[in-house]
Amino acid sequence: MMEWSSGRSGLQLVKTELCGNLRRPADGEKDITLRVYTGLPASGKSSAIISASIERKALGDSVELILSNEHKELTRRHNVRPGAFMGCRDNSLGMLIDHVVNTTDAKSILAKAAPSTMLVFDEAQYFGAEIVDSWFEASRRGVDILVGTPSGAQLSLLGEQEFEHVHVSVPCACGAVTSTHVIYNKDLVYPTHFCSRCYEETMNQEIQQLLEVVKDAEPFPGDLHTYQPFYDIDMSGWKLVRNDCPSRIHIILEAVSRCESLQAKLAHSVKQPSFIDVGCCSGFFSDGMSSHGFAAAGVDVSADFIQWASRVARSKGQDIRYTQENALTYLEKLEEKFDVISTFATIQWVMAQQGYEAGLKCFDHIFNKTNEICVVEMGYTEEAIYKDKILDRPVEIDRNWVINLMKASNLFDTIEVHPAGEAGIWRDIFVGFKHKPSSPQVFNDLDVPGVRQTSSARGYFNDGWVGRNLDVGLVATQDLSSMVLEGWRPDNARSSTVALTLSGTTIHEQEVGGGMFRFQVPVSIKESERLHLKVSNSNVFTPDNDARQLGFVLRQLAFS
Repeated sequence: MMEWSSGRSGLQLVKTELCGNLRRPADGEKDITLRVYTGLPASGKSSAIISASIERKALGDSVELILSNEHKELTRRHNVRPGAFMGCRDNSLGMLIDHVVNTTDAKSILAKAAPSTMLVFDEAQYFGAEIVDSWFEASRRGVDILVGTPSGAQLSLLGEQEFEHVHVSVPCACGAVTSTHVIYNKDLVYPTHFCSRCYEETMNQEIQQLLEVVKDAEPFPGDLHTYQPFYDIDMSGWKLVRNDCPSRIHIILEAVSRCESLQAKLAHSVKQPSFIDVGCCSGFFSDGMSSHGFAAAGVDVSADFIQWASRVARSKGQDIRYTQENALTYLEKLEEKFDVISTFATIQWVMAQQGYEAGLKCFDHIFNKTNEICVVEMGYTEEAIYKDKILDRPVEIDRNWVINLMKASNLFDTIEVHPAGEAGIWRDIFVGFKHKPSSPQVFNDLDVPGVRQTSSARGYFNDGWVGRNLDVGLVATQDLSSMVLEGWRPDNARSSTVALTLSGTTIHEQEVGGGMFRFQVPVSIKESERLHLKVSNSNVFTPDNDARQLGFVLRQLAFS
């Protein structure tokens, strides 16, 4: 594998070690001529590709740049069209785009390409994985192929055959070591590069700064008190108005696991399913669904909430579309549909502020703009806070009102109710499926006695390591009274506080050092009760030759 290293002076890319030029194949030569560029975002991959393309054009050969039209990440950019100019961070480099096509048409271009030509696929991750075979077939005919930023699925297929791999590395902002992470700036275009240590320190600073802003905000200025947590951010010590967010997102993900069309999209490298949370607050659900492979969006009337949510998305490098707007106004202008739509404890406030009919209009838009799954939570008029606010209602708003409303739409094949109190949720949650759901998906990442998984184990690696957070949905297969967690940490690792949280409630916290540790914690869980388990590590480390942030090796996890 070749390496490029790059340094930066402003926007100027400085090449300190350039890989060898691509050679023109001799007549009749059938050797593979496939070069693949990998590296962090904004590391200089496009600069390297454009440089190689320019050199090849200087030889008088035909060079064509091909981009995908199968993903919004590219197609919504104004300059992604044939005849437009593709640039990079090196302002002196650029090339014209020849084709913006889908995977099938790209394969056709590859099949027709003449020997001694060059085809360039930048942002290749937006093509389907099936294009890899066509890259190899064309390269065997003497067509030179340059590939920038392949997807994980493409890399897996590439690894089965011979190709030239160029990894473009960037030094950390500290100048000491090679970068392993990025943090995006406000424009979400060009990030700053960090090594693992600097990344952890910078993210901690960013999170603490955000939490200070939240602490000083209304309606609880000066208190560690807010409406909902931020997804995957430690908020130990905070009082949360809604501490059942992990349980609610688990309900969404469990529904997704039973929708075959969504599972097919999630398995595809290009066709990303879409999600929007109407009344998104500070972005917990949009952030979580983005982390689980969805193209996510959120809308909320609060400028503070949208600012906080956008800040978190930016720091994580997530392309989540947040909009500050009244729900009804937004929905009336909305033209696109979403695969999954959720609205939690929002529409009753529309009714309180704009009237009963405004709430009905919101639901009408939400139901009609849902492709697959609609998740609804509604504050009932039996709750004192809403009884006196929704004054123009013709009937009481309760569970039957929501069910009848969803049924009357004639849009849902199946409507399921998750009752309040189940897995710690505060209010009934209604899940409408446009198409009949399959039986629950079977997950077995962990093989935990006493429970069955209802979601994959996020933050758990197949070699037994746990990252900063392990998240998994579970359902009890029997009455449970005890939970055991056993793990191991390297002797030289910094001490870390390991916290166990069940359905939003922390049941155990303990500082651990190097070596073996074991917790046995009493629980009270009934058979068939749904749970959301989170295991958090306050300190993680990155081993040599391993970019992962790791907490400990999981030796045992069991319920009895």
